[in-house]
Amino acid sequence: MDLVCVPAFNEEGTVGRVVKESLKFADRVAVCDDGSADGTAAEARAAGAHVIEHGSNRGYGAALSTLFEFARSSGAQTMATIDADGQHSPAQIRDLAAALERHSVDVVIGSRFLSGGRTPAYRKAGIRVITSASNYGTGLRVSDAQSGFRAYSRAAIDLIRPSESGMSASTQILKQVSDNGLSLAEVPVEVSYDVPHASGQPAVTHGVSVLVSALKLVSIRHPLKSYGAAGLAFLVAGLSLGAVFFDAYINEQSVFYGSLVAAIVLFLLGTILLVTSILLFTMANLIRDRP
Repeated sequence: MDLVCVPAFNEEGTVGRVVKESLKFADRVAVCDDGSADGTAAEARAAGAHVIEHGSNRGYGAALSTLFEFARSSGAQTMATIDADGQHSPAQIRDLAAALERHSVDVVIGSRFLSGGRTPAYRKAGIRVITSASNYGTGLRVSDAQSGFRAYSRAAIDLIRPSESGMSASTQILKQVSDNGLSLAEVPVEVSYDVPHASGQPAVTHGVSVLVSALKLVSIRHPLKSYGAAGLAFLVAGLSLGAVFFDAYINEQSVFYGSLVAAIVLFLLGTILLVTSILLFTMANLIRDRP
């Protein structure tokens, strides 16, 4: 592997070992210290890494973006990303590099779910939901959409440009893989959940933010099935409620004007969502058909 990239935030105590082990399987290691308040940058530099420092904490995605920029500017032909917390074994960089060459693909994902490893049930359930939404939104079929252990060819390094600042950058990268027609493979990797991890978001907050991002991809890629379906449901509900109100009004029965207001709101909301779905569908097709 030409270059191993490590996004890091408050990873003093683990990042040095990750760097040293990664250097056994790569020519260079670059660490993006994302505004850490501890000795992450000094430890990484002492271990032999090229360190890029953010003045403040900008998020996982911002660190990845910086590392992709460094890979492009430094002429890296292959690049791997690995987390700084020590959950992944740097020795498996060899497996990712071998898959890049053996399968002649642009992106290789190290999947936690192809190895038969013991992933905590709550993590597995959350990742499965996020991965399903991501697959539907990107059109890919991967088993682990949230793995940070990945490898990229030069073509992928040139084309992938994360702009999401948070953890949802992992999903955004998969969308860019799909949009650019890059080829992809997965290899099994082992993960240790026994290592301390001081920098991560709470699991629920992290999971919700990434799931929202994945659902956003779904809504953009399939607007008629997301906005359109919801819009049609609201429209039908509004018309039905309105019909019940006017039937009662015409037949001089007891009427509740609140139900008329609700019918109007549902009708307008449904109309807005339907129009939005049609506009997004049209724009998506124009973009896809553009030479």
